[in-house]
Amino acid sequence: MFAARTEITNLKARVEELKKSEPDYKDKYEEARSHRKRVEVLQGLEVGLSQQIISKDKDLADKDVEITELHRRLHEAHESLEAERRKSDSLEINLAAEKVKAETVDDARRVRQAALNVAQENYAEAQSTVEPLITDLGWLQHYGVAYVANSILNATELDRAVAALTMTARAAGHRVGYVECAVHVE
Repeated sequence: MFAARTEITNLKARVEELKKSEPDYKDKYEEARSHRKRVEVLQGLEVGLSQQIISKDKDLADKDVEITELHRRLHEAHESLEAERRKSDSLEINLAAEKVKAETVDDARRVRQAALNVAQENYAEAQSTVEPLITDLGWLQHYGVAYVANSILNATELDRAVAALTMTARAAGHRVGYVECAVHVE
């Protein structure tokens, strides 16, 4: 830009010099003038291009910032997805462990239920065996062995048999002459 201005200044000086010196330099003057106009147009274009370049540089800088922000967001989204994937994997492992645990608990429950059924059957069988014994025990506690012995001893058949035996023994003793024998039997 400085070079163009210097050239313009030099050309202006030369144009003035040519105007003063000779009229045949009019052609050269016109040429210089057209050259000057071209330089001015070029300077205008240069300024416009400089402004466009500055604008484009600013746009590129803004785009770089935007790209950097998008890269950062993409990285954050990737990290977030990776964390979610790890969490999902962890939950999947926990779910599998819970399924195994539930199956184990279900198997244990089935085993306990089967054992409970067997125990209930055994209890019912034992109860059916013990029930008559409990009834007999109650009868024995209420009536007891003494009651059984008293029933046997107090039976009228027994009294008659003992009386008949006593009579027979006395008669046999009298026949043989033993009076004392009858006293002992009574």
